[in-house]
Amino acid sequence: MTADNRARVAEERGAVDRLSNLPINAIQNIIGRMPIRDAARTSILSSKWRYFWAEYPEVVLDEQFYAEIMRNNSPNFFRTEYVNKVNGILFQHLGPILKFVLDIPELYSTQYSSIDQWLLFVSRKDVTELILHNRSPNPYKVPCYAFSCPKLAYISVTKCIFSAPNSEGFFGKLTHLVLETVTFQFSVLNLPQLVQLELKNCFGIQLLCVSTPSLRILNLLDNDDLDLSYYITCKDLEEVCIGLSDGVEHDKLDKNITLTKLLGCWPELECLYLNGSFLKHLAAGDIPQRLPIDQVNSLISLTQFRITYHCAEIACILCLLQSALNLSELEIWADKQIIYDEKTVSYLKEPGLMKQSFKGLQTVIMQMFKGSTSELLLVKLLLACSPSLERMCIEENQDLDPIDRLNTSKELLRFSRASPKVEVIFQPGN
Repeated sequence: MTADNRARVAEERGAVDRLSNLPINAIQNIIGRMPIRDAARTSILSSKWRYFWAEYPEVVLDEQFYAEIMRNNSPNFFRTEYVNKVNGILFQHLGPILKFVLDIPELYSTQYSSIDQWLLFVSRKDVTELILHNRSPNPYKVPCYAFSCPKLAYISVTKCIFSAPNSEGFFGKLTHLVLETVTFQFSVLNLPQLVQLELKNCFGIQLLCVSTPSLRILNLLDNDDLDLSYYITCKDLEEVCIGLSDGVEHDKLDKNITLTKLLGCWPELECLYLNGSFLKHLAAGDIPQRLPIDQVNSLISLTQFRITYHCAEIACILCLLQSALNLSELEIWADKQIIYDEKTVSYLKEPGLMKQSFKGLQTVIMQMFKGSTSELLLVKLLLACSPSLERMCIEENQDLDPIDRLNTSKELLRFSRASPKVEVIFQPGN
């Protein structure tokens, strides 16, 4: 062996020794940053590394994982190869699996039994975080035992059929539940420790019964129905987002839910997100000029989205601005279409509105601004009635006509000159 070869061998041995001598937490950090197939390959680096990947407590079989298998196999062999790969990874794993992420590709229906087996296996591995995303157009029914681990703290499920287990003792430590495009079968959920609940674009909401006494964050967006009776008793709520989908029939909703009654149930509420359709539902009854101060004393941020500038929407917004003395930030996202409403224009032109005071308001953000008469009148009102206002940022709708943009800019410049202490920014949309 030449001197050069001996030096190279010594250098390679030194590199291996350095890998072997890395602290355990450093090795775990390296493995945690790798896709799982690459992590498995680290077993050849040294004897110390041989089982680290198999003992790593997080198994992430995401879209990147199955996309690589798809690239290396023909469509006819991909599904079988995918199932074999996942079987190999899971059944070689040693120790607990605290986090399990599974993105489900399009499989044969006969292969769904393999997914059931994977979830059964993981449920016995002390899993605390379970994330299931169905990327297939075909529905997958999550078996009840997938949620049987008593240590589960975080669940996120997308595009699946959901049926909760009937046995008591499930979900005792669950703190976060995120369900999107989920179809419910009859489910009774007792979630004593739940802090955050998100239901987005779900179906069969009327089949879901929940108890969430510790809830702090609630997101109900674009579901096929809305039932707030389970949540109005959650006195610790700090953040609420409610958005009605266009398909929900307002006459079937609870008519007893008004703006006053709803906010009276949540005295700790700090951040409120409501869409235009739900505002109209709240405004079906009388809209007070003010709410009792103790109902909204904690409210500091208000976001209204998919707003059409209907008179009822504007009345609700102004009521909240007048009532919540600590409300410092207002954000309004306009809907794709704003229909000219003479009633809204007349309402915003009423002289009495200029006598209102939005004392706490410091920041206003308006998105998808189209320069309609209603929008401009609201800007003028906010500038005139907000003594603490510091900054107003208006982002135009990207499809705004150049002539409309010019006219809108002129109007906003005129308004800003009347309120020199406020920084008014008018910027292009993304």
